Amino acid sequence: MEEEKPSNVIELSERRPTPKELPAFAPPAVPAADPRTDEFWSLMEPFFDGLEVIQGQLLSRLIPLALPELKRFQLSTLREHVRKPWGLSEELLKELEARLGSHPARLRKAKWLDARGYILGTDHVMRGVENARPGETGVILGRDLFLLEDGRLGLVEVVGTWVWKMGLHHYDTLTTVGDAALIEPEEAVKTFPLQRLMGGLRSILWFDRGSPLHPPEPELETRRNRFMALVKELSKATAAYNERLRRVGLEPR
Repeated sequence: MEEEKPSNVIELSERRPTPKELPAFAPPAVPAADPRTDEFWSLMEPFFDGLEVIQGQLLSRLIPLALPELKRFQLSTLREHVRKPWGLSEELLKELEARLGSHPARLRKAKWLDARGYILGTDHVMRGVENARPGETGVILGRDLFLLEDGRLGLVEVVGTWVWKMGLHHYDTLTTVGDAALIEPEEAVKTFPLQRLMGGLRSILWFDRGSPLHPPEPELETRRNRFMALVKELSKATAAYNERLRRVGLEPR
């Protein structure tokens, strides 16, 4: 007996509706974009980019004026500045470095850390030391910005521990490189206020303290005058900028 073939007829109850037969739904209304959103971010661009770029350019002009005077200093290498056991054992220092991971370990091998440099900016924090008890320990976090002899800038992040010694009013520290990078002046002014960096450069330029026994050379005086001329122009521009900000904050809108 022959098998029955399936019928090609589709029952109405089984038929799927065509796209034209489906009910139409209106797409959800999309609120119109507020044009002030794009305007806001456009107006904020000078805060994010313009000001720091300009400050970085100014720092780039000031550094060469002070750089030749680094020869007057007995500079240490960057590695000597930041990797100090401060009386604690070398074993503890190596143990800390091992705990920091492979990334800092690779950075600590950077050749430029063996270059000599002058600290332009520093920012160290010792967590909990204010309320420490004898024998307690804590964490050190810090950043040092170095001006290298060739004019480059190196930012070194410091990680360490402090130990409060019983009966003493000071603490020993254990510090090492946690991160390190050569950076551009634009990045430097994001990390440290420009005025602090300018103060460091001025200290280099006037290292002789104006001793009458050793009058400055004409070339040095020229660089000092250029430095002060840039500072005066910056002071005027900053005063005008601050005045405009003051008016924005005080005038009714």
